[in-house]
This record gives sequence, C-alpha cells and structure tokens, in this order.
Amino acid sequence: MITEFGKAIRKIRIDTDQRLADMAKLIGKSPAFISAIERGEKSPPQGFEEGIVSAYQLDWEVANLLRNLADASRKTFTVKPTSNLEREAAGLMARRMGSSFDALSQQELERIVSILKKQEDG
Repeated sequence: MITEFGKAIRKIRIDTDQRLADMAKLIGKSPAFISAIERGEKSPPQGFEEGIVSAYQLDWEVANLLRNLADASRKTFTVKPTSNLEREAAGLMARRMGSSFDALSQQELERIVSILKKQEDG
C-alpha cells in the first residue's frame, strides 16, 4: 500500500522532472529500492529522508514534513541513548509501546509527542 511518505518523495521527483534513476543517482540508492519505498513495499531506512532533504535542498517546512512522514512509514526504530537516564527512558517507552496488554493510552501518547515536539522546535 502506498504511504504518504512514498507519495511525497514521488511528488518531489516528478516536480523536479526526474526519473527514478535520476533520484537514485542523486541520493546514492538503487532505482528499485526507491520504487519499493514509493510504493510502500519497503520502509524508509533511518536517515533516508535526510538524503532527499540534502540532495533537493528542501526548505525547513517541507523537510520537517518529510521527516514526519518517514517516521509514520517506519515499522521499526533504532535509538542510541548515551546516558543511563536516556537508556532507561528508551527501554521503558519501548516496553510500554510494544506490549499490547500495557499500551499507552492515546492521551498519554499525545502528551509524549507534544513534549518531544516542544524539545525539537527548541
């Protein structure tokens, strides 16, 4: 199933009059890989969207939208906490969000997202 991220990168490619091969060369990936991401058959790997942001010199607003869409398309995430507190927080969140019997409520998730977005926006 085509994802919103797939639609977004296809739009960027079409708006710049590029073929899959052109985008692939520009960001250092194969045309087949990009096509699979566009069609939603593969999840974008961590950092994939940054290659597109950089290659196409996307403005902040479009880049941020692309990052959010990429996150929504991912099935797994890799985090590399550097302190004990960060490791504890990451572990707790992963366990709570990954277990169906003790999942966070919609309100709790929205609160966490709100806090993290405030940190991201600075």
